[in-house]
This record gives sequence, C-alpha cells and structure tokens, in this order.
Amino acid sequence: MAGKYAIGIDLGGTKILTAVVDAQGNVLGSAKKSTQAEKGPDVVIERIEKTMEQALATAKVRKERVAALGIGAPGMIDSARGVVLHLTNLPGWRNIELAKTLKKWHNAPVSISNDVRVAAVGEHRVGAGKGSHSMIAVFVVTGIGGGIIINDQPWVGFRSTAGEVGHMITLADGPFAVGGGIRGGIEALASRSAIDRGLRAGIAAGRKSVLPDLLKERGSDTITSSVLAKAVSKNDPLTLEVLRRAAYYLGLHAASLINALDPEMLVYGGGVIEGLGEWMLSQIRDVAKQYAINRNDLDRVKVVEAKLGEQAGVIGAALMALDGARG
Repeated sequence: MAGKYAIGIDLGGTKILTAVVDAQGNVLGSAKKSTQAEKGPDVVIERIEKTMEQALATAKVRKERVAALGIGAPGMIDSARGVVLHLTNLPGWRNIELAKTLKKWHNAPVSISNDVRVAAVGEHRVGAGKGSHSMIAVFVVTGIGGGIIINDQPWVGFRSTAGEVGHMITLADGPFAVGGGIRGGIEALASRSAIDRGLRAGIAAGRKSVLPDLLKERGSDTITSSVLAKAVSKNDPLTLEVLRRAAYYLGLHAASLINALDPEMLVYGGGVIEGLGEWMLSQIRDVAKQYAINRNDLDRVKVVEAKLGEQAGVIGAALMALDGARG
C-alpha cells in the first residue's frame, strides 16, 4: 500500500462530506461542501475532488500517503465495476464510471458502496457496534435506510442490494412513502418525512399543539429534531401521538429484524433518533419485546443509539476502502 490512510467520502443530495481516516478509524481532517446536484455529475465530481484536497490539507497528509478512496452514495451501485447505476436525488447520475474518473485524481483503489451500508460499517468498526459480530443499523432520516453486518462483514446479498431495511413492509396496504416507494414500508410510517406529514396533518385538522409557536420562535417552518424534542419536553399531545406511533412501527420492524436475523445488536441513528435518544429507543425496545418470537435472553440483543453521527459514512467508506486495498 502507498500509505496507511484512506479518504472517505459521503456523497449526499445536499452535501459532500469528505475525511482523511487512518487504519484505526480516526478522522484526521475533513471538509464539507454543498453538492450542487442540479448542475450534474461533472460539477459534483469536481466538488468531490476539491473536498478531498481540502481534507488532505486539514489533515496535513500528502496525497501519495493515501492508499485508497472510499465513497458512500445514496442509490444503486455496482461496486464490483465501480459504477454508479442510479442515485436518489442526484439528477443525471446513471451509469457513471465514478471509480475510473476518481483514479485520474489519484491512482489508488476506489471502493464505492451504498451510503447507509458504509455508515453501518463505520458504526460496527469504531462506533456503537464495536465488538459485536452481527449488527443491523437503522438510520431514521428523511427516509429510512440501514445496513446488515454478519460475521463482521457487510451483508450485500445475491444481487448486492441487501440492507434495504427501510422498504420492509410493516403495514399491509399502508401509506406510500413521501415521493413514492413501497406502500406500507417502514419508511412510509416512521421516517422523518412520515412524522412531518403526520404532524402537519394534525395541525391542519385543528389539533391543539405547541408546534406552531415553536416554529414561529425559530423563524422557520421546518420541524427539526430539536423542535420535536422541545415539543416532547412540553408534553405536546399531537407530537407525542405521532412520535409514539412512529416508535410503535419501528418496534414492529425491529422485531422482524430480530426474528429474521437474530443479531447481537440493533443500532439506531439519524436525526430523529439523535434528537430524542432514549425516549424513542425505550419504546422501540418495548414493542420489539412483545413481537419477538424467541424471548429467551432477549435482553442480550442490544438496541442502542449510534455514536458517530455524520462521520459514520466517511469512516465506514474509508475503512472499507482500506480493506479492499489490502486485498
């Protein structure tokens, strides 16, 4: 290998986060830019390269010391060929040979995988799942995504599309996810978008709530995790009802994951979880216990909060890239 460092890149619809990471998963330097996805793949790739340069400068690491590049991207990836087949919320990203393009910037192995899968790897290797051998990560954000770790390795499945836990059917004939997707999936029932939809429907129906006042104080119409947390602290009945319903469905979903794969640990991350923490997790645990088939020693299956925040993706992408570079 050229060195002991890798660059991890978390490519999102609104931002690019890049970090220089060592073999132990320590972030030595990072950089962030808006994606500017509407300008197309060429502009986005230029911005990725700029963040890599900035991250190296911050870390004070020379490019030649970088052994590999790792990328997590939101969509369908052909990891074996290093080709982006299609990305969610990034127009024009179809059949883009991203690995080949980035090798022009630095001739090192390039690893490309799904964004939530690399985040799961990050949490498993150095985050909340460290020390476990089987783990499932569930990230509750605008949608719901996740990753599966079995025998210390990410489980990718027969067609390399495993881990789409956000599209597991949790309520037959239930609602569609915001923007489409599968009807009755957990994403349609418990994602930030689903929670937002439920809250706004309640307000529109005339339900009493502190949310309008909280949003007015904030000077924004966006219902953030901090707004939700504040509404919970004020025992707002609408917020409590919507969030408890989301937690109930996440608990059913957790029970299905436990029944199917019997992992050592379920790790929950994303803004909704980060904002509400144990308040949300305790309800998920309680429901999962009711619907798990094997309740013997069920407490040994840990349901915990993720630790790495937004750095999970860049750390996981970098560590997967180093694994690949070692062969």
